[in-house]
Amino acid sequence: MAGFPGRVEIANYLTQEHSAQYRLIVDVLFDAQEVALTGVGRDELLIALRERIEAAIGGLQARELTMPPVLDLDARMHQLEQWGVVHSWQDRARTEADFVRSRDRYQLTPDAADLHGWLRQRGDDHSAMASAAAFAPAVIADRLDEMLAAAVAKDYPAAAQAWSQVRTTLKNMADAARIWQSRMASALAGTPDEDKITQLRDTVMSYITVWGAGIDTYTARIRNAVQRLDDMGPELWREVAVVGLDPEAREETISTMAHVHHAGVDTLRAWFATTDNQAARLRRQVRDAVTPLLRGTRALLSTGGYITRQAELFRVAAAIDSATDDQDAWRVWCQATGQWSARHLPGEPADPPVGAARTSFWEAPPVPIDAVARQRSRSTSGGPPAQVPNRRNARDQARRLLEKQRREQSTAERELLARSGTPLSTWTPLGAGEAELFWGVLTAVASARTANHADVRRVTTADGRWLVVAHPPARLTDSARVCTPGGDIVCGDWTLELIPA
Repeated sequence: MAGFPGRVEIANYLTQEHSAQYRLIVDVLFDAQEVALTGVGRDELLIALRERIEAAIGGLQARELTMPPVLDLDARMHQLEQWGVVHSWQDRARTEADFVRSRDRYQLTPDAADLHGWLRQRGDDHSAMASAAAFAPAVIADRLDEMLAAAVAKDYPAAAQAWSQVRTTLKNMADAARIWQSRMASALAGTPDEDKITQLRDTVMSYITVWGAGIDTYTARIRNAVQRLDDMGPELWREVAVVGLDPEAREETISTMAHVHHAGVDTLRAWFATTDNQAARLRRQVRDAVTPLLRGTRALLSTGGYITRQAELFRVAAAIDSATDDQDAWRVWCQATGQWSARHLPGEPADPPVGAARTSFWEAPPVPIDAVARQRSRSTSGGPPAQVPNRRNARDQARRLLEKQRREQSTAERELLARSGTPLSTWTPLGAGEAELFWGVLTAVASARTANHADVRRVTTADGRWLVVAHPPARLTDSARVCTPGGDIVCGDWTLELIPA
């Protein structure tokens, strides 16, 4: 009554008593949907269950597990029907034998089939879904160009076909991205172990291999196509919606389908056409996951899964590093390892007592040891527990330096972004941070080759942080002088549009 989701009765077969039998029955009915459109008879279902169990554990055990009272098939099917998992009906009797045997037939309900399909997909490898997203940006860009060409020519059936492929590819791409994000979040949570590192490495490599290379190449092309679709207005989506509907469809149905198609354009815009689009955000997430991947791998390699003496090694290294000279450092090393070098003591030893030098070890009197030495001998040989040197001040100083560098870089990016869309000849002198960023932008523009010098260049900087649209000067002889702290730069009077990637 309050609008909250209620219980899902069809999911009871996963948690109730005899859940293993219920799930096996539903799994067999789910596989039968691919080859039988009229359901599965009771006898056929029992044979299929027995064959499935026999393939797993053998024929004798399969017969025992499918016979009453272990498996009461009629009671299980009646309960599944009560939960809304299966439909049940009676097959038509054609012979006298049909009146004696059970003529029940079963078919999964649509909701139960969807739920079990999700369970089956959850247990499978997601590589198939990731493969479906292969070359997704390239496919979307090509289909959008075909749709725009068909829309200009008023060929709306061809435009609708191209748009349907765009929506399917976009859905596969979003599903693959969702899997990558969930896997990265799971692998980065908690203490790193071998399984998490393996999962994170496989996710990063799957992203790079399947999809990562196409983002930089096709994002600008898809953005331009989305802009052209917006310029055509809502009439385009009405014509596309009419193609896939009945000629006698009502106006409300046409408007609803047109709204659905227009929502697909909003999804494309969110993925590729905004300043902080989802494609670039996913790429940054994968890029940021590389550092924890390497850090976790190094941690596993250094420990090997066992407790190490890292604290003692750090203490010895700190003591050697703080030594005043080489002799003091060598003395610290010998104390820590017990590897003393030979030393020759000068002088003559004192004469031993009379007869002491000729006394045998076995005949010599015992040496008295006081009680204090006997009590403390065990504790003095062990030494204090090892402690890691306190490097908190050094970490705080490094953290403050990193935050300062990030603030300076963020300030330089904002100042350089404020100059976007203006010719270089109008730029005021650059600061140190702006000059460093400008060198990367100018290098990327100069390295881009076009067939004609008057063409607009669209490139991405080497660090992948900026998408640059460089408009050439009105006259190729026009030049600009950009002043930097390290000197002046003379180049063509380009007009640069800077877009954060």
